[in-house]
Amino acid sequence: MHGLNVLITRYSQLLVLRTLYHAQTPLSGREIERRTGLSNRATMLALDALVDSFAVQFEESGNKHHYTLNRNNYFVAKGLKPAFEAEDLFWTDFTKTVRRHVLPRPIAVVATGPLARDESSLNTRIQLTMIFSTGRNRIRAFSCMDALNEAVTQRYAVSIDPVLLDVNNMDEDKNDALWRRVEREGILLFGTLP
Repeated sequence: MHGLNVLITRYSQLLVLRTLYHAQTPLSGREIERRTGLSNRATMLALDALVDSFAVQFEESGNKHHYTLNRNNYFVAKGLKPAFEAEDLFWTDFTKTVRRHVLPRPIAVVATGPLARDESSLNTRIQLTMIFSTGRNRIRAFSCMDALNEAVTQRYAVSIDPVLLDVNNMDEDKNDALWRRVEREGILLFGTLP
């Protein structure tokens, strides 16, 4: 038996399952549509398939259906729940990998890019902006980048695009676009931005 094949026959079903996993209360079809970014048709087809496989439960409330994840479903409990928990711990684990591989240690590291925006896809790159206390530490850290990229690729199937700065060059005009991106979507992995 391949139960996950039934639950995830389309990417839309995975998006719906993930949304319901993180929901604190039952959600309407429209709310699921809004949170997933799927079309109404894709959302409803995914929900119908998931209800048919008993991974999702629904109840009628007037003219609306409200959906919840069936956490008692074997494949939800034993397959999806651990996978979603691992997703939730991704940035914590990723931070440990960065800390383990980058020496001297930066005073701050910020992640930007598709994963920071919660837009995952195959072969995703994470831009890592690392700020060092001195130019010398920044230059010394360049020697760690290949090993860090290898470790990140092997562990998470993503690659990094490192930007190494120090407190003396971080405010240069050429970095304005970088700081706007950091402000808009950045995830501070550790440290404090100067």
